Amino acid sequence: MVSPESNPNPTKTGAFLQFVAVSAVAGIVAAGLAIPGVGVATASANSAVEIFNSLPATLEIQDLGEKSTMLASDGSEIAEFYWQNRVEVPLDEISDHMQDATIAVEDYRYFEHGGVDIEGIARAAVHNMVSSTTQGGSTLTQQYVKNVLAENAHAEADKEGVSAAKESEGTAGYARKLREAKLAVAVEKKYDKKDILNRYMNINNYSGSPNAYGVQAAAHKYWGIDAKDLNIPQSAMLAGIVQNPSAFNPQRSPDQVLKRRNTVLGQMLKYDHITQKEYDKAVKTDLDLDLHETPNGCSAAKSKAEFFCNYVQNVIMNDDTFGDTADERLAFLQRGGLKIKTSLNPDIQKIADKEIKKRVPVGDPSGAGHALVTIEPGTGEVIAMAENREYTAGEVKKKDKNKKTSINYTVDKKHNGGGGFQVGSTWKPFVLTAWLKEGKSLNTTVNATKRNFPASSWKYEGCPNMAGDWDPNNAGDGPGKGSMTALEATKNSVNTGYAAMGNQLNMCDIMDTAMDLGIRYGSGEALDFKNKQGFIQALSPSSILGTTETTPIAMAAAFATFANEGEFCGPKPITEIKDRNGKKLDLPGEGCKRVLSKDVARGVAYALTQTFNGGTTSSLKIGVPAGAKTGTTNFEVGHTWLLGFTKTLSTAVWTGDPGGTRDWRYDGAGAVNGQVYGATLSGKTWQAYMRQAVKETKGNTGFPKPSSKYFSGGGSGGGGGSSTGGRSGGGGGRSHNNGGDNGGGGGNSGSNGGGGGGSSNGGGGGTGGGDGGEAPGLGGN
Repeated sequence: MVSPESNPNPTKTGAFLQFVAVSAVAGIVAAGLAIPGVGVATASANSAVEIFNSLPATLEIQDLGEKSTMLASDGSEIAEFYWQNRVEVPLDEISDHMQDATIAVEDYRYFEHGGVDIEGIARAAVHNMVSSTTQGGSTLTQQYVKNVLAENAHAEADKEGVSAAKESEGTAGYARKLREAKLAVAVEKKYDKKDILNRYMNINNYSGSPNAYGVQAAAHKYWGIDAKDLNIPQSAMLAGIVQNPSAFNPQRSPDQVLKRRNTVLGQMLKYDHITQKEYDKAVKTDLDLDLHETPNGCSAAKSKAEFFCNYVQNVIMNDDTFGDTADERLAFLQRGGLKIKTSLNPDIQKIADKEIKKRVPVGDPSGAGHALVTIEPGTGEVIAMAENREYTAGEVKKKDKNKKTSINYTVDKKHNGGGGFQVGSTWKPFVLTAWLKEGKSLNTTVNATKRNFPASSWKYEGCPNMAGDWDPNNAGDGPGKGSMTALEATKNSVNTGYAAMGNQLNMCDIMDTAMDLGIRYGSGEALDFKNKQGFIQALSPSSILGTTETTPIAMAAAFATFANEGEFCGPKPITEIKDRNGKKLDLPGEGCKRVLSKDVARGVAYALTQTFNGGTTSSLKIGVPAGAKTGTTNFEVGHTWLLGFTKTLSTAVWTGDPGGTRDWRYDGAGAVNGQVYGATLSGKTWQAYMRQAVKETKGNTGFPKPSSKYFSGGGSGGGGGSSTGGRSGGGGGRSHNNGGDNGGGGGNSGSNGGGGGGSSNGGGGGTGGGDGGEAPGLGGN
């Protein structure tokens, strides 16, 4: 190949010579190259001097836009993001043939000039004035300057700057050429010829589309090879595309490209880059394309991780660490050359995808959504995320609504979720947490008899009162009658038992406990957010049974806190981000913090392990110690859940109507047929998935037991009855390790007050039994 040795000091051409050269040919450029019909006399030497002096003398060269790559936890690729698909490579990783072809067709005197080729400009001008065809007088360095100016403008979303960098008509085109000429001289003073050539081949568009910027991406796109392996005809083809990438697109116009390639081969022969024999062989070959497209974005994510990919993308798009505006963050993702290592476990992800689509297949006639997300206790890392839809970034036709979606059912709206779903009885562990925080026991008894809880019976200390009369039922998850312990109410998911528990607590404390555990509305708002009517759903008595709408990922992170002995870790899908230079960037996320005492967390975890011991999850054992809770909402909104955890994995499985407006369980269509509860469909998926997933982790030991105080017995008031005949309040607790301390509440407006609390030494009313009336007065002490 031709080398700089043919002119050892090309960049030492004096500034004066360059200036004189450009000034002298300014009129010729205007007349012959840029502005047809304008004579030499219209641009005098003096005006050229003035224009030239006013132009910038230095070129800002920003980093080229380079694709970013998202990786799974094992380093395997999930997806790539790019505005321009580019992989920069050094000159020694580009074949000599490619370098020779580029110089031969674009600037055969490249090593003989100092950035502006006086001979080339004059030759092109004369040709253009006497011929119907045109030639360009720009050097390779001037073309590089033009591309840099356009690239800088693109990076800054400067549309006018992009247009100015490409302007070819009129006075603006003349000014552009002068600017490029002046900047080309400056570039050649700063960089050596080989460096400029390398930069040129990394910036060029080789496809007419975003799919191949730079020679490395082009070599991969057309033949699946590296730039260092390009042969003579391949190099000639790529070098020929640069003149007009849209016109010379090998996929759309192969005949045009072949003709152009052969022109380049002729130039390579003419300037002694190849022999006659090499030319004769190369010119007879076809293009021999072996196309390798580079998918862009999450639609083609690997490891069955399209929805997880989209979640990570939205985490970045919502964090001002990566830019002040959404446009800046998108540009950073698509141009920043980032390496984004995520928490996704590909093996567990494939299990999740399989099991989710096994029980409610894609396109199931029921229309039910079925989704799963797993969090690692102690880190918050998001291990797996799947749903029974095909991911699509575009509009979904009505006929495909059961098959495709862009919505991630496991996350909130800010992260492209659907706004969350009512969680049913999976909310009860938050009530139990507040119960234990207040010093009550798992063996404290409550009156689980079905009854009405009047508005005046609810406690709101430190937050707005959202109470109303409430008459909960025991539907779906378990029966309830008479007196039972908090542990029994948990094991069998007894609604009336939990209503009685919540009635004894400050509703503000229950909401605050859920917030401490990371629960927010699916809209992204905090739980104390007031809607347009001024109502706070999370403070309604009905919230005790899970009428609050939140997301599977928030629930999985909250339950992971019980497994992690009270330390909450916010969902963490990204474990490391490096920029194009290998520098680690700050990570988004909440981190970890203690929100519960170890003992309270152990108490809740223990209670949830007991659901496998004769409770609602008895049929869902997975072979290692686990805790779990079922959830079933009112049928009109149609959601069922299973939240369960081991020491290493916390998983939420949701099944329901994605819109939350209909009950799909009685449609009798597809995989769903008849009555469905949390332990059936969602529970079976959780069991099948977790049995396999836990085998991919280590450390699934048992959970530490809570202190003995959480096993002490005792009765507590059961809340006031509302019958006109004066239904009596709840009776005192039955004796366990210790006697009951609190008597039953009084009847609502009735004639019979509640009985006093029993003691460990004998039953009977304690002192200070509750009076009859609306409030469930405390019993004896």
